[in-house]
Amino acid sequence: MQGTKNLTKGPINRQLFNLAIPIMATSFIQMAYSLTDMAWVGRLGSEAVAAVGAVGILTWMSGSIALLNKVGSEVSVGQSIGARSEQDARQFASHNISIALLISVCWAALLFLFADPILHIFELKEHITQNAVTYLRIVSTGLPFVFLSAAFTGIYNAAGRSKTPFYISGTGLIMNIILDPLFIFGFGWGTVGAALATWLSEATVFGIFIYQLRYKDNLLGGFPFLTRLKKKYTHRIFKLGLPVATLNTLFAFVNMFLSRTASEQGGHIGLMAFTTGGQIEAIT
Repeated sequence: MQGTKNLTKGPINRQLFNLAIPIMATSFIQMAYSLTDMAWVGRLGSEAVAAVGAVGILTWMSGSIALLNKVGSEVSVGQSIGARSEQDARQFASHNISIALLISVCWAALLFLFADPILHIFELKEHITQNAVTYLRIVSTGLPFVFLSAAFTGIYNAAGRSKTPFYISGTGLIMNIILDPLFIFGFGWGTVGAALATWLSEATVFGIFIYQLRYKDNLLGGFPFLTRLKKKYTHRIFKLGLPVATLNTLFAFVNMFLSRTASEQGGHIGLMAFTTGGQIEAIT
């Protein structure tokens, strides 16, 4: 199929490493967004780190939900390519993107509208909570970029071309590293600057994916990004991706309430310590 890589030819070990190393590196890059924000915001003080850390748990949860279509794309499109069914591969690709858009818009709207009561769960001081609310509302409007980029990543991985998402995600991370100090300190926007830097970086990654798929690669011979959902494909995607997404979301949910306990016992310092440690632990 057009744009796909045949992984059944050549030394097995080399093929596995060539496929897996970029996937691992891309996961690291996605985790590094929050770590970069916290590293720069840390220069503003512990209260700013606590605000960003509280939102970081919710972005972690968002990434866990996005696994539904990342895994759904990797497996459903990959199996269709293996079966030499180009029509099914295109349909699964379109369905994963459409589902990712629907879920992301609903989830982003939920976080935006209920940011205040959600972040009051952590029982931080009011001015820290309001800082976190502003940060979350900015970041939440960029969640469709995150979910769709995850689906695009899964499609490329399914095609055996895991280096492409790595390069695209790496571009976004470099942009975030450059914009963070500019917006936070250069323009004096503080945590709002960190949120805007993340938003712009995620939008850039999404834009590059669109350009790459539409004008450069013509992957799978081209396919529509949006389609009317059919039961056959939708059911298969949820069957593949939902267990993984549910497990990871549950883990994030448990950590949210562990963070609340840390905040109850140690205030914003307790929450800051817990969330910062969690970011570093995520590297594993």
